[in-house]
Amino acid sequence: MPTWLGIFALVTLTPEPTFLKGQLHLHSNRSGDSETPPAEVVRWYAGHGYDFIVFTDHNRITQEPSTPTLLVIPGVELTQNRQRCTPPPPPGCQCLLHVNALFVTPPFMGLIPWGTSSSSSRAEIYGRAIGAARRMKGFAQLNHPNFHYGADGPLVATLAREGLTLLEIANRSWDSNDVPGEKGRPSSEAIWDAALTAGATVYGTATDDAHHYFDADAASARARPVFRGDLGFVMVRARKEPLAIRAALERGDFYASTGVLLKRIDRTETRLEIEVDDRSPGSHRFEFIGAWGKTLATVVGRRATFTLAGARGGYVRAVIDDGAGRRAWVQPVRVPARAN
Repeated sequence: MPTWLGIFALVTLTPEPTFLKGQLHLHSNRSGDSETPPAEVVRWYAGHGYDFIVFTDHNRITQEPSTPTLLVIPGVELTQNRQRCTPPPPPGCQCLLHVNALFVTPPFMGLIPWGTSSSSSRAEIYGRAIGAARRMKGFAQLNHPNFHYGADGPLVATLAREGLTLLEIANRSWDSNDVPGEKGRPSSEAIWDAALTAGATVYGTATDDAHHYFDADAASARARPVFRGDLGFVMVRARKEPLAIRAALERGDFYASTGVLLKRIDRTETRLEIEVDDRSPGSHRFEFIGAWGKTLATVVGRRATFTLAGARGGYVRAVIDDGAGRRAWVQPVRVPARAN
């Protein structure tokens, strides 16, 4: 039987959840489009202050040991580049439909359990990857929805009902097209809002999709397209343990960021309260957003409060901007129609 002193020691030694910096999309030379070995990728992210990373090489599960400061978790980018898909892509685009399987249990001989499908339907192609992620005991993130315009809001909503957990809303690679220049094309954020407005539960992420690390400057000097790291990440409120981090991601207890850091995100029965961390100096703009991307309120300062009754029957999420191009995205809160 444990003594009261032993129980007290266990309680006091259990680390409290804190915001952990993580990367959910990165590549090594096992992808075929990066020159950096996995061990060097680990060293690079450890040197940039990350708490955890998930390897997502193309159709190959990469396993690397963790370090004293960095948890290294297996994943895979399930890359389906099809000759045709339905609906067909716009002129000049291709059917490049990519999903990350995160926190996977590597299968026998690393063989991806794709299942069979000959359909050209985008929903079924993406669904095939979501199913493969589930068979590997992982969960799915739909990557760069505006890369060759792979997915729109209604499709993301459909996939969320089939088990999609995360959506990249800020993939920081130069060709992700998060904010397309073509008139009439929705941004990745607008795709997210369309899915949320349709009732889907899906959480937004920011990622690097990095391929260049210590070699980034050399690649740039050779006039090569460079996919740099430490530009987009997630901050997950959890203990520094793989299972705890996974659970927090799956329930949306995190925020996405391209540089803005938050001290706290608190939700009560009536309010959503957000405060900027001291490491992000200066005044910030807080935008509270509801159904169809409508701005419900705007606050300028270092902290802001939104009364949930202002989003009755819908949802509210927040975007925090530092005025220098860096942002943080707080996950949506569903608000019942009879909220106080």
